[in-house]
Amino acid sequence: MLSDWRVLYMGGVFISLFLFVILISKPKKSTADKILSAWFFCAIIHQALMGWYAYNKMSDMPALIGWELPFPFLHGPFLYLYILFLTGQQRYRWRNLLHFIPSLLTAVILVPVLGAMSVPEKMGVGRPSGFEPLFRWMVGCIIVSGVVYVLLSLHLLRIHRQNVAAQFSNTDKITLNWLRYLIGGMGTIWIVVICSPSAQSLYIVVALFIFFIGYFGIRQVGIFSDQLPTHQVYPPAEIASPEKAPEPVVMEEVAIKKVKYEKSGLTDTEATRIHAALRSLMREQHCYKDSGLTLGDLAKILDVHPAILSQVINSKEGKSFYDYINVLRVEAFKQLLLQPENHQYTLLALAFECGFNSKTSFNRNFKKITQRSPSSYVKEMNISIQEEA
Repeated sequence: MLSDWRVLYMGGVFISLFLFVILISKPKKSTADKILSAWFFCAIIHQALMGWYAYNKMSDMPALIGWELPFPFLHGPFLYLYILFLTGQQRYRWRNLLHFIPSLLTAVILVPVLGAMSVPEKMGVGRPSGFEPLFRWMVGCIIVSGVVYVLLSLHLLRIHRQNVAAQFSNTDKITLNWLRYLIGGMGTIWIVVICSPSAQSLYIVVALFIFFIGYFGIRQVGIFSDQLPTHQVYPPAEIASPEKAPEPVVMEEVAIKKVKYEKSGLTDTEATRIHAALRSLMREQHCYKDSGLTLGDLAKILDVHPAILSQVINSKEGKSFYDYINVLRVEAFKQLLLQPENHQYTLLALAFECGFNSKTSFNRNFKKITQRSPSSYVKEMNISIQEEA
């Protein structure tokens, strides 16, 4: 009968295969989906080789001994590239293939090395092989590669988090847990590799990571399903804040505006037109009441590029997109308070009506904009309103 840890490991292999089948069966696969599919395919092969070692089956097929070494060099690049494409931060696609050079180079080195080794040397029986220093060097490089790619992935996550904050009018309920789980799981595996010499510990943590990713990946919208997020998030390069020109000591107002917009090609006349259209749209359609409104959504309605719209809001309103929308929501909330028929509702109900999606977001933004809490404002206005349940 198999020991518990081997049953767990077998489960991890089958879960990997199951997730791979789901991914390749997905009708509309993005580039990120294809990268994740390739990652799972390589993970299945790697786990199979590790399982083969776990069951002490090396002597049955000694020709496979050592060929597990190129695979650890793949996991870091796959993690990094998956996050890169999932978050829309990709650049120079053909150059991304360079990330796989260490794995390919390892395989090329292993061809003559493993061919020159005898079966006892591969199995570690008898005197140490003359290639031991080479294998130790490879293991060291694997660890360095794993740590570096985890750090690079964390950097991508930080950029994406800033990007989301810059584009969404409400951020309280936006989570990046799927990416955090991937990076955290990979980081845990590399910690085990560094700190524990036990192969059994590594097998168990890999299997648990696969279970973990399978559970949360299926729950996450759009990872293993065709359901797409409601709102689009634009790549950071497309919404980067326009470069600020050096402030002149003495300059005519017209010249200042020209310098401000010349790098983006946006003239002050065009900026004024877009700004007028934006204000008209907000006044007539109250787009700010959409709690999930993003910069991209608004740009589509106005038929302008998100970067241009961001620049117009920054220059004409003196605010970020996030602050601009939430100022409108606070003003709409104040107007609702002035209507006696709304006093039967709670503050939070009115806040939701204006586009806020949580009590925390409402209180924080209201205090930031008015310098007082919503309840204090109501008392100052001498308004009697329904208490919170």
